[in-house]
Amino acid sequence: MDIKKQLNVEVAPDRVILQPNRRLKTSLIWMAGIAVVVGIGVAIFFPVLSEGPKVLGLALVVYLAGHGLYDYLFHYNVGYEFDKYTNTVYKINPPFGKKKIMRLDEMVLFTQMVTGEWYYAIGIKKKQFLKNYKISPSFDDGKASKKMLIEFEEMVLNPIMALVPEAL
Repeated sequence: MDIKKQLNVEVAPDRVILQPNRRLKTSLIWMAGIAVVVGIGVAIFFPVLSEGPKVLGLALVVYLAGHGLYDYLFHYNVGYEFDKYTNTVYKINPPFGKKKIMRLDEMVLFTQMVTGEWYYAIGIKKKQFLKNYKISPSFDDGKASKKMLIEFEEMVLNPIMALVPEAL
């Protein structure tokens, strides 16, 4: 599967839309599956379980459901739109709508590193370390990751950078 489908990327001559956290889908499925299995297990063995395993099982179900819902609402569906005509970068989150986060001409692209993995992020010039937005999946030193990086740079990052007005 190519990076455009993984990140739900739409490239047009005047705008680029992407959802950088779409790869969370497998994590969300695993969390839901584990929560269902633990919930069914607690329900089946409820009469024979002592108080400790009941509380632990129910707490695990609540945690996984809450964490999954949070990831779904605030990470998975979040997208970014880079619009050349309005010279604006928008953050799109379906439950909360479309929000202007910066102008294209004040956007700076940089890399962030977290626990041995790194990703591309954007921010406002001279404030990029105070508030920034992750626009790529995380990359590491593996072969598959390097291939994905090249694909991301060619198919997503280059069209985004083509929209950014040149500095005078």
